Amino acid sequence: MTRRIKIKVRPQQTVSFPGICVHCSQPAPETMTLRQRYGRITRIIDVPLCSRCAGELNRRSAEEERLQKISWLLAGVLGLLALAIALLLTPAALSFGLRLLIALLAAGALAAGVLWSFRKPMANAALPEKQAIRQSVAIEGFSWRTTTFAFENDLFADKFVELNAPRLMEI
Repeated sequence: MTRRIKIKVRPQQTVSFPGICVHCSQPAPETMTLRQRYGRITRIIDVPLCSRCAGELNRRSAEEERLQKISWLLAGVLGLLALAIALLLTPAALSFGLRLLIALLAAGALAAGVLWSFRKPMANAALPEKQAIRQSVAIEGFSWRTTTFAFENDLFADKFVELNAPRLMEI
């Protein structure tokens, strides 16, 4: 069951987390970075993880590896193709350095777009354990003075509430 907890925290303030894993409640020497973006603002917060869960986050399924290799190959091929086409289509009156810069920008943009488009399918192809760890905590929303977390682990949520009792707000 997901527990939502809203606390008062401004950007650049630290959030206190218990020293246990957000997923399995074991001692947590490592961290997992949460990112939530609204418009041009991104909130980045590190939450504690145990060594086993951190190792699971670094493991990839065969499908993830396959998609990653395909994305890199496709990005490289399309990037080189865009580089060649852009060099051919830019006016010869421009200096070669400027033509090369325009071609490199076009190739880089296309390659970045290809890599970005493979991000979601790779996340969906992750191992079930990895997906469970990622879903154990989330930043549901934030503003200039509050952040709302969603925790799957009730023990972790209870300890988080104890640590941040003065900052708690109603949802």
